[in-house]
Amino acid sequence: MELSMFGREDTNSSQWGEVHGPFMLEEIVCQAQNMLTSRGIFMKSNPLKYALPLLLLQMSVIIVTSRLIFRVLQPLKQGMISAQVLTGVVLGPSFLGHNVIYMNMFLPAGGKIIIQTLSNVGFVIHLFLLGLKIDGSIIRKAGSKAILIGTASYAFPFSLGNLTIMFISKTMGLPSDVISCTSSAISLSSMTSFPVTTTVLAELNILNSELGRLATHCSMVCEVCSWFVALAFNLYTRDRTMTSLYALSMIIGLLLVIYFVFRPIIVWLTQRKSKTMDKKDVVPFFPVLLLLSIASLSGEAMGVHAAFGAFWLGVSLPDGPPLGTELAAKLEMFASNLFLPCFIAISGLQTNFFEITESHEHHVVMIEIILLITYGCKFLGTAAASAYCQTQIGDALCLAFLMCCQGIIEVYTTIVWKDAQVVDTECFNLVIITILFVTGISRFLVVYLYDPSKRYKSKSKRTILNTRQHNLQLRLLLGLYNVENVPSMVNLLEATYPTRFNPISFFTLHLVELKGRAHALLTPHHQMNKLDPNTAQSTHIVNAFQRFEQKYQGALMAQHFTAAAPYSSINNDICTLALDKKATLIVIPFHKQYAIDGTVGQVNGPIRTINLNVLDAAPCSVAIFIDRGETEGRRSVLMTNTWQNVAMLFIGGKDDAEALALCMRMAEKPDLNVTMIHFRHKSALQDEDYSDMSEYNLISDFKSYAANKGKIHYVEEIVRDGVETTQVISSLGDAYDMVLVGRDHDLESSVLYGLTDWSECPELGVIGDMLTSPDFHFSVLVVHQQQGDDLLAMDDSYKLPNVEHQKIGDTGMQQRFSAEEGFTTIDLGKR
Repeated sequence: MELSMFGREDTNSSQWGEVHGPFMLEEIVCQAQNMLTSRGIFMKSNPLKYALPLLLLQMSVIIVTSRLIFRVLQPLKQGMISAQVLTGVVLGPSFLGHNVIYMNMFLPAGGKIIIQTLSNVGFVIHLFLLGLKIDGSIIRKAGSKAILIGTASYAFPFSLGNLTIMFISKTMGLPSDVISCTSSAISLSSMTSFPVTTTVLAELNILNSELGRLATHCSMVCEVCSWFVALAFNLYTRDRTMTSLYALSMIIGLLLVIYFVFRPIIVWLTQRKSKTMDKKDVVPFFPVLLLLSIASLSGEAMGVHAAFGAFWLGVSLPDGPPLGTELAAKLEMFASNLFLPCFIAISGLQTNFFEITESHEHHVVMIEIILLITYGCKFLGTAAASAYCQTQIGDALCLAFLMCCQGIIEVYTTIVWKDAQVVDTECFNLVIITILFVTGISRFLVVYLYDPSKRYKSKSKRTILNTRQHNLQLRLLLGLYNVENVPSMVNLLEATYPTRFNPISFFTLHLVELKGRAHALLTPHHQMNKLDPNTAQSTHIVNAFQRFEQKYQGALMAQHFTAAAPYSSINNDICTLALDKKATLIVIPFHKQYAIDGTVGQVNGPIRTINLNVLDAAPCSVAIFIDRGETEGRRSVLMTNTWQNVAMLFIGGKDDAEALALCMRMAEKPDLNVTMIHFRHKSALQDEDYSDMSEYNLISDFKSYAANKGKIHYVEEIVRDGVETTQVISSLGDAYDMVLVGRDHDLESSVLYGLTDWSECPELGVIGDMLTSPDFHFSVLVVHQQQGDDLLAMDDSYKLPNVEHQKIGDTGMQQRFSAEEGFTTIDLGKR
């Protein structure tokens, strides 16, 4: 065998040439021995002639370039996959690869094989993680709406695309190889992958929105349809021989072994480790890697890609914590962030837009038109099916665009088809560029057209002030991140003084960051998976509130939920639950946690983003709770040591009026000392002109109430500017357990003069931001009234009977309160 094209230097790690294969000319690469690591430039050794330095250079250039391109494309809302494909296009023969010196240095034949092998290992692990995040039972939760839309999203483009090929072939004539390549491309374009869809939804921060939940179920149905069609096609086109039957039987056998042997072993090892004393590492990491290698190797031995066995092993395992969360934390860093960009970039490196053979130069435009027609049919089919299911036109269009988005699974399939010569280089180029074009436009239009916060804008008043004025039931939604949030939340409920004549409905929402699973959850506590570690923490939270309910039996009604979603979009769950349950007030913890000495112990940036998003889109009033219950040993009612002294700082404005309305409810509690501190400017002593008469009436009511009860106090502080206001607030010291204050005030007020120049936490307002200082040791509740004009409709769904109509000695709960419609379980996944 003569290698006529050996033109490399002897110091290269590899040499290549063309040889006659069994069917055509093929490239052969000869790898030199002892060329792994360089001796260094000081020994006059070029590191790029050796395998390891070259590999490190390739990985570094690909990762840095992809990050730079992603930063450039970020304003257009493009994903990392698109940036990585474009990285390969830029570094490959389409652009920089035209320079022969560059290609020989950066991507020699031997170096290409090494990085391809390593990136394929990373892709196998990444696909295992994608499968691990999939809950196989989600397909059973898809309603008839999702089944119809998902089926139409695949059937329309697949059938109409193939009909288009048949029509063009009969009228204009197409070569058989072009028809074969185009048919494969159409089946790929018709598919919507569930992992890709959930990734796109998470990147656009709409994974747990109403549209995101529908798109999640539709993509799963669409992917199942593509599996059935691919299986039927393979069975139809296979040679009817015993060898084909054996191969199919072995693949089915592999799936059965994965589910009935590998899965029980891993689950058993996980449960066994979780029962030991050391609970820091409950995942059998190395046994999982061993079984992953066996499943991948078995797939290769049976003629399918190694990623096939890895993916189905991941699907067979339970998603979420502890298994999914721990494995994702350990494997994603190097598999998804280090090796996967190289795998995606290689698809771009194989793309050459300038390589068009004579047999295809007249058909490139025709192939591209057929592909675009297929995507157009997919869009129209999805939109039409959504409209038939009575989806709003805007949501139907956004869902159609989401179903057209493609990513890692489609790119991987295209690469496999190219290696198997199912599609040729020209068709491969067109498929890659079409995926980039269609996905890029679809993502941008979804961001432009869909605003999940529109749904949360309530058309009726949901304020504490409105609840008090019209004798409506107070309904609270309490957001909690961990058990430490419970004591002070219980104290808050205790201070609101629930009685059988003035009962309270409250809802707890345990907020969990989504890890180890692909789809978001919002579910009642009793429907949670008992094996999920989050269930144990939610159970502790629920048990604490149930003990509190027992103390106020007949005056409280509660329902408990858990939301698992990315922190970037978990505010959607908070607002959704508040809207569905007609909450009056949302209470969410502050993003800073205070140590026992009063200093800031921990700062959680994502929680601050959640608070800002909730303030912006909430369908009711919102309160941010600064919890300092631990600093002075103040525990909850569960420890028989509750709040004794509460203060209200009143400057003026709607938010202060809202906080005062809540404070007046607290003032009804017999054993609670309540003080209202009214800040007024000296020039306003003779001016009783209030911008809102309800505010004036509220202050007058509090004054009258304070005159009749010894534990209620009204204090008027006359100040000249912000400096004196600060001095008064600083003098509060440790006299109070909790202080209420409105978020927004009139920034031109003389009372605040000099305080509005800077603010570390604008979401708390001027006074609330001041109270975050470590100098204060009391808890703070910063109240923000529901946004919207005064023309909001009145909703008296939970109107309470007048107290004077109650019979003396009647200790029963109101019938309306115990059988209300609002406590029916919601299932957001079927919307």
